Amino acid sequence: PRRYIIYSDFFMLWNNISSLSSLFTIIFIFIFIYLNIEMLISKRKIILMIKSNNNEWKNNYPILNHSNIENNYIFIN
Repeated sequence: PRRYIIYSDFFMLWNNISSLSSLFTIIFIFIFIYLNIEMLISKRKIILMIKSNNNEWKNNYPILNHSNIENNYIFIN
């Protein structure tokens, strides 16, 4: 037998909010996928480059274990 759950009228508002929120989530997932695809297809120039003195950022690959020998820098503004 099938059970029918009967909510009071108080919970109807929360049910509608939950349904609307799940709809928003689905829409935002589609927007996110679209933006990622558009980003990969468009190949625009990079506007802002992050400049760091870290070896991982300079060499574009992680350093080997126990070989993290970096120079110490002090930045004074």
